[in-house]
Amino acid sequence: MKTTLIIGITAATATAMFGVAGPASAFTFGTNGISFDTKQDVRFNFVHSKGAFQSTLKIFEVLEGGALEEKSALYQEVKGTDNGSKNDFLGTLGNAVQEVNKTFTFLAGRIYTLGLVSTYKGASAGTVYSTSSLNYTGLQRTVFGATGSAKEAKAFEATPFQLANPFNGPVSIGFEDIKWARADNDFNDFAVTAEAVPEPLTMGGLALGAAGLAAARRSRKRRTTEA
Repeated sequence: MKTTLIIGITAATATAMFGVAGPASAFTFGTNGISFDTKQDVRFNFVHSKGAFQSTLKIFEVLEGGALEEKSALYQEVKGTDNGSKNDFLGTLGNAVQEVNKTFTFLAGRIYTLGLVSTYKGASAGTVYSTSSLNYTGLQRTVFGATGSAKEAKAFEATPFQLANPFNGPVSIGFEDIKWARADNDFNDFAVTAEAVPEPLTMGGLALGAAGLAAARRSRKRRTTEA
């Protein structure tokens, strides 16, 4: 009886810890767009900005017919750089960049894109989108999976992630902020990471799992003492 109880607790623990922990399994997250089959929270963490443009990273919903509807701003540059041209026009969080809203809830069945909206010396410098088809002549202006030099960026194809789990840890996202073909394609002008946020049920499952493991340990200890 005690052995059966321990096995039952262990099985329940495994289900609680792993059965509900994963985010949406059917999704697109890359240069072909962003969409999920179930509602999914995603947390975006700022890494750096580089370049003289003053930019704001936003999320847009792609509506039927291709129209774009702004849904949320994530990070906003309040000035172009921390300290002018030093450190490759570096902008850091709390100095040149401010957090607006780092977590966004993607609704099921909707199509979204990230958009980097930029100005230069007060004039519009245009917007580049993470969905390549929305850019000037379909140019790729975002790299999913890396940020860095042009050589690194060119090693990544303009295709979405199609994995069993949307994120195995944070996904790096790097933007080229110039919309025209003359861009240097360094994909480091604005960099963030994205990670799936577990649903509340996941945290409850983890708590249940921990309780199950504790109960199993107490039961084993009692059996050892009785023996």
